[in-house]
Amino acid sequence: MFGGRSGDSVDKFAGVAWTVGPSGVPLLTDAEACFVGRVIDRADWGDHVGFLLEPVGGRTPRTGTAAPDTSLTLHDVTDIKPGHPA
Repeated sequence: MFGGRSGDSVDKFAGVAWTVGPSGVPLLTDAEACFVGRVIDRADWGDHVGFLLEPVGGRTPRTGTAAPDTSLTLHDVTDIKPGHPA
């Protein structure tokens, strides 16, 4: 949903349950945990920009929900092709 499609041409939040979080950012309803941060610095890394965030809100994993082996890991997404070239 988010790694293989470009937000240039696709509404990545269409069809995905979400709520409005701190500062109006979208938070995925089914996400195990999340955080929202205020950008305090940026770094130009060539084909990417890195952001240093100060956490301002979020939620921790819900108790009694997903087992640790159901979490999404890098191994789960290595076959996703980028939505557009870097």
